[in-house]
Amino acid sequence: MAKLRKYLVVTRISLQNVIAYRSSALGGLLFYSLFIFVFFNLWRAIYKGGEVTGYSLTQMIWYLCITELVVFGCRSGVYNQMNDDVKSGSIAYQLNRPYHYVMFQFFNALGNMVFNLVIYGILAIILGLIMAGPIPGFSFASLPFALISVFLGIIINFFFMITLGLTAFRLEENFAFYLIYQKLVFMLGMFIPVEFLPKWLQSIALYLPFSYVAWAPARLVVAFSWDLFWQVIPVQLVWALVSILMSLGMYSYGVKGIQAHGG
Repeated sequence: MAKLRKYLVVTRISLQNVIAYRSSALGGLLFYSLFIFVFFNLWRAIYKGGEVTGYSLTQMIWYLCITELVVFGCRSGVYNQMNDDVKSGSIAYQLNRPYHYVMFQFFNALGNMVFNLVIYGILAIILGLIMAGPIPGFSFASLPFALISVFLGIIINFFFMITLGLTAFRLEENFAFYLIYQKLVFMLGMFIPVEFLPKWLQSIALYLPFSYVAWAPARLVVAFSWDLFWQVIPVQLVWALVSILMSLGMYSYGVKGIQAHGG
């Protein structure tokens, strides 16, 4: 409990800092609004022929609002932070501090992600209502369960970003892996719902972590069902655990290399 309280203090300080400098979020909110507006018009043109693969236009606009909320709104700069710390060598100064480096990064980013989840969430609701109206058949009773999926999607994305950043321990240049990961998340759920993919690709995507970052949370918000909930939540939990273990393993592996070279 003492260790947990220590990390919670880190989160509280992080949240206080982001609230104090809240005006810096204005640019991100404007970009988010522009993105939703552009793709609203794109999908409106596509939907002139009618409903597409089980999503109405209203559901599709809300789907974009949620996926952007998870991936863009709740993003953090942890990948760049990992790269900078490892490549500059500053991570060596943090090895003997009274916290685990990976856990510190998570709880430090958590304050910022909570703040962004609130303000981008409010903006997502406003934009969704203005551009598309209420979600057909939406029930507030299902919202807490959908938010579980949203939180798990954020966790999966965050710890995979840490893992990619920590590959700098062994790779001279790792930016290509970051770009590949981003594009896979973008194409397998963030912009295009999994249901829009060819059948053979759908079956593959549902076994990979990328679609569980954005597709699963957004699908549960716009068309909640208990069958879908019990289908995606266990998989998200597995991938969340895998991403955490991979980040911890990559950190441990990298630190051993530093110690082996004496610095």
